[in-house]
Amino acid sequence: MSDNDTELSKWQKFRKIILITVIALLLVLGFIRLFAVQAFKIPSGAMEDTLLIGDHIFVSKFTYGIKIPGTDIKVLDFHEPARGDVFVFLPPHDRERIFIKRIVAVEGDTVETRGDTLYVNGAAVDDSHYTKHMSFGRFKDFPPFRQSKYLPDAEDFADYTLTASQFRRKFPEGKPFVVPQGMVFAMGDNRDQSSDSRTWGPVDVNDIKGQAFMVYWSFDSRSGKVRFNRIGKLIRSQSDSFKGN
Repeated sequence: MSDNDTELSKWQKFRKIILITVIALLLVLGFIRLFAVQAFKIPSGAMEDTLLIGDHIFVSKFTYGIKIPGTDIKVLDFHEPARGDVFVFLPPHDRERIFIKRIVAVEGDTVETRGDTLYVNGAAVDDSHYTKHMSFGRFKDFPPFRQSKYLPDAEDFADYTLTASQFRRKFPEGKPFVVPQGMVFAMGDNRDQSSDSRTWGPVDVNDIKGQAFMVYWSFDSRSGKVRFNRIGKLIRSQSDSFKGN
């Protein structure tokens, strides 16, 4: 075998190693993309100032478990959906888009708002350090639901498929909403500028896609500048604000 043949053989082996490495990396990254982590871009200000328009975030797809296709079996379900989690999901009223909000109540909880204060199970939630309110904001009190037409035709919702005036006549002292089994109640941190469960009802846990955990890129289109101070920012669960609930 000549020196040229030896060099060619070494190069072929090296190319084979590189090819195998690239394929392995693609498979690993594909697995992570499919099963572990997904990227989303924030399109609206409903979660300000926790998340800003132009933030790009990572979402853990396995936090709440991964359902085996064609079954009701979940694997890797390390964490049940909990109060304070920022999560992505398919909303009940729009099956074509993914939404991002914060879980403020889980199944069996009673939830209501009075003015700017959120109450869960009768206790005020200490959320002033991460929520935002507008002085001109409408719909300060919940219930009633803003759009009762979106609510399911089920016994759990019977008293809430009323207009605002009908609801207040029937329940002058108020009637907190009890989150049905297998559902969570979602609200945006920008409370007066958010379309959320107060409008279209609670979210089925089967429609949850994952938990948001980090901003990996942020670009302000209005100024044309990268927000470097937001890159790597962790998205906190804020579960401590629900202590006592």
